[in-house]
Amino acid sequence: MDTAPFLVEIENPEPGTTRLTLSGDFDYTTSGDLATLSPTLMNSDLRTLEIDLTGVSFIDSSGLATLIHLYHAAEEHPAEMRFVGMTPYIAHLFEVTALDLVFNLPTSAT
Repeated sequence: MDTAPFLVEIENPEPGTTRLTLSGDFDYTTSGDLATLSPTLMNSDLRTLEIDLTGVSFIDSSGLATLIHLYHAAEEHPAEMRFVGMTPYIAHLFEVTALDLVFNLPTSAT
């Protein structure tokens, strides 16, 4: 089975905001790539961490655990973590895992 390569694009659309645009398969073999970025992302001026999952084609429990880790890291920083884009597949996955009650999701995802 072929997997889509996992990519992380980091942007700073405005001061204090970092946006991560993820694409590809976010699973056990790739979630460590994002987890290692966590300390670097929590810089002193970070106020908002935006996550765009629109390009994610698959996510497993390791990917979800990494997102939860980022959420807690942002909370401790303190910064707000919010999602700015996702597919119906990801929104449904968040719903069945009850993460929609934890994460700040875009209104079009609910």
